[in-house]
Amino acid sequence: MKQWPSEDPAAPSYGTLVGPNGVNAQHHQHMFCARLDPAVDDEDGGRGLVVKELDVESLPWDGLTNPYGNGFRTVETPLTSVHQAQRCIAPEKGRIWKFANPNVLNPVSLTPVAYKLVPAAHPPLAAQPGSLISRKGHFATKQLWVTPHNDKQNWPAGDYVFGAKECSGLALWTKEDAPLEGADPVVWYSFGVTHIVRPEDFPIMPVEVCGFMIKPAGFFPRNPCLDLPFDRNAASVDNHSEAAANGSCCH
Repeated sequence: MKQWPSEDPAAPSYGTLVGPNGVNAQHHQHMFCARLDPAVDDEDGGRGLVVKELDVESLPWDGLTNPYGNGFRTVETPLTSVHQAQRCIAPEKGRIWKFANPNVLNPVSLTPVAYKLVPAAHPPLAAQPGSLISRKGHFATKQLWVTPHNDKQNWPAGDYVFGAKECSGLALWTKEDAPLEGADPVVWYSFGVTHIVRPEDFPIMPVEVCGFMIKPAGFFPRNPCLDLPFDRNAASVDNHSEAAANGSCCH
């Protein structure tokens, strides 16, 4: 078996050696896109929803409002047009996106009821702009897209991907900067795995996890789990009762 030290100029630059005789597993990406059509308490199917971007912003030093320099706030930006809504994740800003219904207020927070999309930290498509894979996988060049609702728009890369040389999905649907206000916005979230292969992935890859979360953000007036029926865990043990039965607190 040939050894491939890291300083060996013959070692692969675009992959990882995972087996004898130069078995090279190339670096690659697995890219997905979720089509989200939220309603959020809108009787018109979500027509009145507003997609908002929330970033965390540190406050400047101020003797009155931030005397210790540890204050921060959230900055909320409505995404009101198709081009404005082409967004990337920003983990350093704690960036999330909210689907808010401005016509219904939460009785406690007095803010519009909403759900939020919490992204995972992952890069967009690594292929160069203009390359075939970048043209076909245009949806993966940004993490967030928002378009007006259209029943015929279902597949972000288009209906016929394998034989295509261009994206006939989001690349076409976002060419014009259409307004999103009152347009029943559809959210497209692109995510995936940038797979830098390990020897542990060969010959059978165990598992890789990717995805995102959608959480209520001011949709409920309190924790919705509080009204779950009480159910004693049969595996739990009352230490005090057991100790008393055995005559010792250290049994």
